[in-house]
Amino acid sequence: MAEGGHAGRCLCGAVTYALAAEPLGARMCWCRDCQYIASGSATVNVLFPEAAFRCAGDIGTLRMTADSGNTVERGFCRQCGSQIYSRTTEPAGTQPIRIRAGTLDNPGLRAPDAYIWTDSAPAWAPFDPALPRYRRGPGSARKE
Repeated sequence: MAEGGHAGRCLCGAVTYALAAEPLGARMCWCRDCQYIASGSATVNVLFPEAAFRCAGDIGTLRMTADSGNTVERGFCRQCGSQIYSRTTEPAGTQPIRIRAGTLDNPGLRAPDAYIWTDSAPAWAPFDPALPRYRRGPGSARKE
């Protein structure tokens, strides 16, 4: 790991990664894809510059069209299935890489700054009233 950086791994340890940068932010995402990934909850994602991410191990990827219309790649461990990251591939270079907070060696590195895709959240979803909520992606209209 680079000095001043961060590291993480999957559940079984077959995939490890290093991040040679500080987080740019963090969000909880309630889009339907994230609810499937997180088995009914939101995903908690810490944002980093994509160029700062280095991964080692047998990582699988899945590309899909997200609710935003962007093509998103999700990286996961082929051994244990842990979700490691998601990144927007089309349009390229438009967003930071989103690292699943629970895979960081320090999962408390950065608390979420906002909730996104809240229109997709179930009625029982817990929201901290101190954090902004966005109906769709991060640039969409806020829910008050």
